[in-house]
Order: sequence, then structure tokens, then C-alpha cells
Amino acid sequence: MFHKRSAVSLLSVRNTLRLRTTTTRPVLALRQTPYNITMPLRPLLTISNSILESLKKEEIFEDVLPQFTPKGLLQVSYGGNNEVALGNTLSVAETQSKPKVQFVLDAPTNSSEEGVNITEQDRFTLVLTDPDAPSRTDKKWSEYAHFIASDISLKNTADAGADFLAAEIDLGAQGKELLEYVGPAPPAGTGKHRYVFLLYKQAGVSPQAPKDRPNWGYGSPATGVLKWSEEYSLEPWAVNFFYAENKG
Repeated sequence: MFHKRSAVSLLSVRNTLRLRTTTTRPVLALRQTPYNITMPLRPLLTISNSILESLKKEEIFEDVLPQFTPKGLLQVSYGGNNEVALGNTLSVAETQSKPKVQFVLDAPTNSSEEGVNITEQDRFTLVLTDPDAPSRTDKKWSEYAHFIASDISLKNTADAGADFLAAEIDLGAQGKELLEYVGPAPPAGTGKHRYVFLLYKQAGVSPQAPKDRPNWGYGSPATGVLKWSEEYSLEPWAVNFFYAENKG
């Protein structure tokens, strides 16, 4: 178990929850750490509640997937000050390249609590989906699948003695790319689109690519990652999202 709270992780979480994109989280030194990493399930209440409030307010739970309690923070950066921060707005031009991703599992230290266990064999899937295609009121292409990478392993890169797991996800080297990254391309005049990143834990079976990007290949409006994830028994672990718009 970890016994020392890290100010680096908490600062990063607070900045994200304030929707501030001016602070970049320091890159943590890579260390060889044992697997079978166990973290308590109980999140810091203020952080957990703030994430849930953002997801409810922007109707992510209503339009993309049912409500769940995130097990950590999914940090997504497009470089510079272009950090995805739970509903901030980024430009279309700034989000055309594949981002950098990190998963941070923060938890208080209490060895009596049930833990979240991550082993060397565990694999995860990362997706990016747009529930507002072609617009928030017209769902004929929704959801639109922008990116899928599966079979990702989470390796702890946090400093020794820290009480959190920090796993940098190298999308160029880790896992299997099922669907090539396609950046946001909202049609002109269709308002702001929500672009939602989701990290899932796999159930031992590798998911397969959907048949198409619009409607995730199902051919039904307002259908997407929820139906696809249920087919492969994927468990949602973390979420983050941003807005992008083409004003024309």
C-alpha cells in the first residue's frame, strides 16, 4: 500500500476540476514497480463529486453512458495549454493530432477498504466519441466514433512512495489501434459538439472495431459506445470531455 500523499497529483486534479488549462502536469519519472497494485475504492469526495457534477450538467450520463463512479482521472493533452478539462472548449485546429493521455488513480490510504486491483494481465480500451453528430438536436450520425485503442496495459510511473497510480498511455506504442484517430470536424453552424474520452477495463476479451464510424456501425441514431462496450463487457473506469465548434 502507499502511505504518502502526493501534492503533484492533487494539484493536477484540482486544476482540471477548475477547468484551467494553463498548468501542465509534470512528467513523472519512470520507475519499475510491481504489479498487483491495489488502491482503495473510496475516492476523495470533493473530487469525485465535482467530476460527477460536470458529467451530469453536460448530460454525458444522459446521452453517452449510464452514471458510474470514476476510479480515477483521465488526463488528456493536445500540447501546450490545450488540456481536456471536463467540458472546456478547444479549437478544431488544435485537436487534429492524437493527444497524450495519462490515467491517475487517486485514493486516500485506508488498508481496511476494498481495493481496486490492477495486474500485469489487465488490459484497457480507450475511445473518443461524439454524441452530437451532426448536431446536439439532430442525432442521425450520432454517435460518431473518432478513435479506439484496445489491449492497453497500465504501468505505474509514479514516484516511489506515492499513494496514487499514474499510468502514461503511449498511443503510438501501446495497445492495438482498432480505429485510427480522426480529429473533430463539426459541420459549420451546428453548435458546440461534446467529444468524450472513455477508459474501459476489458473483461478478458479483446474488442473488435465497429463496422463504421457513424452510429458506431449500428445504423441507428443516438447509438454508439454504450452498445459497443456492452457487447464486450467493458467496464468504464474514467472519462473526460471537451467541446469544439465550427462557427463557419
